[in-house]
Amino acid sequence: MRLSDFAANAGVKKELMQAMENRSVPHAIIIEGESGCGKKTLAGIIAQYAVCSSDAERPCGVCPHCIKAEKGIHPDIFIADGTQTGGLNIEAIRNIRSSAYIKPNEAGCKAYLLFNCDKMLMPAQNAFLKVLEEPPENVMFIMTVSSSASLLQTVRSRSRIISLYPPDVDEAVEVLKNKLPDRDENELYAAAKSCGGNIGQTIELLERGGEEEKKLAAEIMKAAALSAEYPLMLLTNQAVKNRAFAAGVLNGLSELSAECVRAVFGAKDASDTAKELASRFSKRRLLKLQENIQRAKDVLNYNVNMNFYGTWLCAVLRMN
Repeated sequence: MRLSDFAANAGVKKELMQAMENRSVPHAIIIEGESGCGKKTLAGIIAQYAVCSSDAERPCGVCPHCIKAEKGIHPDIFIADGTQTGGLNIEAIRNIRSSAYIKPNEAGCKAYLLFNCDKMLMPAQNAFLKVLEEPPENVMFIMTVSSSASLLQTVRSRSRIISLYPPDVDEAVEVLKNKLPDRDENELYAAAKSCGGNIGQTIELLERGGEEEKKLAAEIMKAAALSAEYPLMLLTNQAVKNRAFAAGVLNGLSELSAECVRAVFGAKDASDTAKELASRFSKRRLLKLQENIQRAKDVLNYNVNMNFYGTWLCAVLRMN
C-alpha cells in the first residue's frame, strides 16, 4: 500500500510524500488518533518506506523488501505492542534499545513499530528516551498512540507528531466498498455514519454483528429504570470503549426502548425482555428516554471525547 491509497488526511500525506521524496523522513514519528483511524496502516507504510530499496519512489511496492514488508515477514521490521503482556515494559524497551545498534539484516534501514504506546509506563519511556536522544544510523522508530499527551514531553520533543482523523462518510464508504464488496452500500453508509467515518471501527461494527452491544444495551436499560447513578455509570463507561461500540450500544438502546414503548401500549409481539423492562417505566419516562437516546446519538456524531461522553451519557439517561 502506498500513501496515495491511504484514506483522507491530505495534509499528512502531502507532508510525508515530500519527506519520502527528499529522503528526509524523521527517525522518530508518533502517530496519534482514535482507534480505527489508520494508525497501524500508516505506520506500516512508513516502515515499508524505511526498508524499500528503490532509487525512485518509496515505498515502491514491488522490490523484494516491499513485498516482504507487506507480507509481514521482513527481518528488519520489528513490532512491539503495548496491549500484549510485557510488550512495552522496561525490559522490552531495553531490548529494543540494544538491538537498535545492530546493523540491519537485509535492508539499508531498520524500522521499529511500537503500537499502543499509551500503555508504556514512565520508567519504560525514560529508558526509550536514551535511544531517541542518541539515535543510531539507519534506524526508524514509529509509535502509535491515542493521544501524544500520554507520552513524556521529552519523548514528544524528539519525535515528529502526526495526527490522524477519520475521512468523511462518503469517502469512508468508497473505501469500505472495496474492503467489503459483498455488503450493501446503504448498510455501509449507515454503519460509517454511526462511526463518524472511522473505517476501522465501521468494519469492526459490521463484522461483530452487534450482539455484545445489544446485551449491554439491555443492562443499561435495567439500570436506567432504577435511576441508580453508580451502576449506570459503570455500564455507560463500558459502552464507550470506542465510537463504533458506543454507536452499536445506542442503536441497541434505541431499538429496545422503541419495543418497550410498543409493549406499554399493548403490542403482543413485543419480546419478553421488552415487556419486563417496560413494566419498570412509566409511559412518560419511556418517551423521555427515547428522546434522550436520540440526543445521545446526535452528540456522538460530533468529535467528542469518549471518556467525558460516558459520564455525560449516564447523566442523560437518568433525566426524567
